Amino acid sequence: MCYQMIQTPEQLDAVCACLRQNETTLMLDTEFVRTRTFYANLGLLQIFDGHQCFLVDPLLCDLNNSDFWSLLTHHHWVLHAFGEDLEILKHHVSQFGLSIFDTQIGAAFLGHGISMGYQALIQETAGVLLDKGESRTDWLARPLTARQLDYAAKDVTYLYQAYHTLIDTLKTRHLYDFVLAESARLAKLRCQENDPQTAYLDIKNAWRLTRQELAVLQKLAAWRLETAIAKDMPVNNVVREEALWLMAKNQPDHKNMLKETGIAPQAFRIHGVALLRLIKEAKELESANWPEKIKRLIDFPHYKQTLQQIREAITLVEVQTTIPADVLAPKRLIHELLNWHWQLTDEQRADEQNKPTLLSGWRYSILEAYLPKIG
Repeated sequence: MCYQMIQTPEQLDAVCACLRQNETTLMLDTEFVRTRTFYANLGLLQIFDGHQCFLVDPLLCDLNNSDFWSLLTHHHWVLHAFGEDLEILKHHVSQFGLSIFDTQIGAAFLGHGISMGYQALIQETAGVLLDKGESRTDWLARPLTARQLDYAAKDVTYLYQAYHTLIDTLKTRHLYDFVLAESARLAKLRCQENDPQTAYLDIKNAWRLTRQELAVLQKLAAWRLETAIAKDMPVNNVVREEALWLMAKNQPDHKNMLKETGIAPQAFRIHGVALLRLIKEAKELESANWPEKIKRLIDFPHYKQTLQQIREAITLVEVQTTIPADVLAPKRLIHELLNWHWQLTDEQRADEQNKPTLLSGWRYSILEAYLPKIG
């Protein structure tokens, strides 16, 4: 596999010179390590423009003191399963590329499933079975081996052929613009920062708690997320989720009672005093400041019937458009729609920012005439 290693200021200048030329479409990928950190650590950035493949070493190149990141945004981007890649890149660029295309999304529109892996994509489009043996190696260790570099280069060079094969079919079926729009929507979601005040909603079984207990959980979950970000460590390495829930439920007021929540010894030793203080503060909150009780959609009387009606409508649209139902309206987006109808106030529904995905963009242009009336 032909590639150029970028490890010196002179080599980086040469890449920047290429990026200053007319806008083009770049195949991008990242290799990273995230085991004991909140943020992924970038180990390698791969770029292929259809002619040249650059493997940019961020550990040896000072990318932040050059025009590299800014120049990268002057081009169109193609990635495969871009979620984690964009989480890394958003810390370095002010915006993503002129457009962004996720080949996993493109493959999903063509009926290959919503999570087609890169190896399967290349085998389908190029007839080549790639060796993925280096995917779990330490990309922060130096020097990188020839096998690692060859693996990294293939992640963007074969992507070029896959991309063009996909877009030819998508354009024939008049689906290309939909894939671009969906890629842009999901990329925008990746730009959103975690809100500590809503972190409690992600705790398993939070719906079982009373409003007062949720007030405790909200304060604890916000503290846990802020601590994880500040210390750059996984949230469960701060305090495990199950212990956090039990703290909200039992609301310990002394250390022996706190231990009964199953908190790990190290977390107890480091954070025990702070956790008891947070619980005490939350218990003192006025009821007007408690979060609303979490209502599960499954508990609404017409949930199953309405869900079935929507799925029947989506199946009809799938037949007419060839867009798979799990792309048109996955269960998550159906729930978003039902939440909008059943759990938001009239004032909240009037806010365009709260409009559900199924009632906006390319999906609404297709589904408007088919979605049932939701009471």
